[in-house]
Formats: sequence, C-alpha cells, structure tokens
Amino acid sequence: MANPDYTEFDKALVRNIIAGRNTMSKLDGEASGLRKLAEPLTRYTSCPIFRVIDRRLQALRKKGVIRFNGKTWERVTAA
Repeated sequence: MANPDYTEFDKALVRNIIAGRNTMSKLDGEASGLRKLAEPLTRYTSCPIFRVIDRRLQALRKKGVIRFNGKTWERVTAA
C-alpha cells in the first residue's frame, strides 16, 4: 500500500497551532477539524485518530516546522 500524502493535514495542523489550538486536547477536539482530516489516514495504520495527530506533530517537530515549549506547540519562525 502506498504511503499517504500528509501535505494537507500538515498545513491544517500548523494553521491550528497558529490559531491558538496548540495543545493536544485542543488539536484532538472537534473545533480543530483535524479528526475529520485524520480519519482517512487511519486506514494506512492500525492506530486511533489521536495517534495520527501525534505522529504528525512529531514529524513536523523533527523537520523544524514546530516545537514544543513545555506547555504548548508553537510554530518556529525563521531567524
């Protein structure tokens, strides 16, 4: 099975972080809209929706797009 394209999901994730929905509970909530976007991605893995969100948070952190400041997620600004 081919790997899914996370581009749109990642963009929505970063938009939510910028908008202030920057904790896992807020990102996993209905207001963020991420659950709806993550649902089709769960067919590629056997994990629950919140795990898809968490995995993409970690992938974006490793790419240097976002960081966790100890309390919340924030976008990394270019220096």
